Amino acid sequence: MSDRALVSQSALPELPIARGPLILEAVNDPQSGKGSFSYQDREIPPVIHVSPGETLRIDYRNRMSPHSTQHCASGPCMNMTNLHFHGLHVSPESPQDDTISMMAMPGESLQYRVDIPLDQPPGLYWYHTHPHGESYRQALDGMSGAIVIDGIDRYVPEVRAMKERILILRDAEFRAHVPHPPLRERLVQLLDVRCSASSEAPERIFTVNGVARPTIAIAPGERQFWRMVNASPDLYADLSIDSEQMTVIARDGMPLAFHDPERRPENVEHILLPPAGRVEAIVTGPRAAVRASLRSSCVDTGRSGDANPAMVLADLNPGSYALPPLAQSVASQTPPVYKPLSAAFLAEYESRAPDYSVRFNENSQGAYFINRHKYSPDDGPMTTVQIGGYQHWHVLNDTSELHPFHIHQVHFLVYRTNGKAEAQPEWLDTVNVPAKGSVDLIMDFTDPIIRGTSLFHCHLLKHEDQGMMAKILFK
Repeated sequence: MSDRALVSQSALPELPIARGPLILEAVNDPQSGKGSFSYQDREIPPVIHVSPGETLRIDYRNRMSPHSTQHCASGPCMNMTNLHFHGLHVSPESPQDDTISMMAMPGESLQYRVDIPLDQPPGLYWYHTHPHGESYRQALDGMSGAIVIDGIDRYVPEVRAMKERILILRDAEFRAHVPHPPLRERLVQLLDVRCSASSEAPERIFTVNGVARPTIAIAPGERQFWRMVNASPDLYADLSIDSEQMTVIARDGMPLAFHDPERRPENVEHILLPPAGRVEAIVTGPRAAVRASLRSSCVDTGRSGDANPAMVLADLNPGSYALPPLAQSVASQTPPVYKPLSAAFLAEYESRAPDYSVRFNENSQGAYFINRHKYSPDDGPMTTVQIGGYQHWHVLNDTSELHPFHIHQVHFLVYRTNGKAEAQPEWLDTVNVPAKGSVDLIMDFTDPIIRGTSLFHCHLLKHEDQGMMAKILFK
């Protein structure tokens, strides 16, 4: 992250858009050694657009140095890298979303050919590196970008006339030569007030599209379509806009109506995005002369968790701008796909004993496990699933820290937290598991194209790097 992001406000940067085959390079900053993505000779990861039924082709080239100055989970980083297509219902086998055997060392390349299914829910997804042991460092450096599966306007036609914005939340670390008080008070108004028992001091702030506290142009009363992803390796974003509600139309890439055609967009005061979480919402510009900001509230991550303080992410500005409405595509011209599930069908899975249980564990030395096992790349599958149906999974958190659970290739319905039924169950691909608590999920294992060995893990990537991950075999 450039130091320029930490010294002044500027307008929200627009991100480059990529369609069709693309070349993406992994590179290092020559001074700091930090990793980044380079696209068309600019270190700004593109927003990749692709339609259901198309093939996403990426020539991924590792141009990082073979000698890293950075430290990773088990020692000096090796600058190995690959890509994970987070949330997409695609094959975990090479040359698709294979994060286990596809790996490029410095000087090597990977050829991705990812077949997007015709019934892939349209919405916001993202790509990021996933080399075990180095995922945290590369995500912290900003090696991530957005993927848009076109066609969400089939479910909410009104967004077609709206200006669209992609907001990627990433981290900026405090630097020794940047005074903390001005950074906190003048830029993001970082609050020292503790909202949990955590004794950790804040070490980072959020940036939006690489800028600390940018301004977002929106006229009074204007409605815009915002697509937001939390690309931090471990910061939570509890998002709200002063004096305004957000109208949510999709979570984690899944339109609210995808499994329930009668469900309508929902107005919310705030929405919690765990690391890797996404939300797509309609935002209305505040009234004239009303100052408003996009904020993240303080999040209690538990007694053993990290500090997650409140801060200002961006300011809404009624100034002039030029921004096109939602991009139209072939996907917008086809009827929407719905996969409704009846209440009776869901109740059958909700009421039966879990088909599988996942436990997040740690020991007194700070090591992290799933079901008391520390992940190794040489492991066999921890569990096997027969593709073609649904399962009830019970995910427990034995630790004193909030953990986000993520599984590759599928979405799941979150219907119970700490034994209490959710008022509005949600389809997600990443869910918070409360400290000393649990969640109950209905896992969708019906897609025949996801056969192969995949992964589930904690999406606090430092924990994943240290062993809180396991393999799953889809048969």
